[in-house]
Amino acid sequence: MASGLQPEGTGEDEDDEERAQFARDILVHNEQVKLTANLMNIGAAGFTITGIVAPLTAAMATTGRVTAPALMLMAVWFVLGVGLHFGARLTLTNLR
Repeated sequence: MASGLQPEGTGEDEDDEERAQFARDILVHNEQVKLTANLMNIGAAGFTITGIVAPLTAAMATTGRVTAPALMLMAVWFVLGVGLHFGARLTLTNLR
């Protein structure tokens, strides 16, 4: 073998290693995106429970009726929860 020449197959090993590293990077990225979307979805559920279920339960336990301002506030929490949920769905579009 002449000086400066590399044995056959050496370039293929490097290409295989690069492809494997690229595949791992994609998997890591996808898992990070899914974890972020999951966190956002949990926040959306928290908004809904905190802003709707808890005040509704408290109102029914005390006076038996829900006032108009409380309904408006529940609607705001509902919209925030739905918005955060759709934000999580939008985040999932970043999957590779």
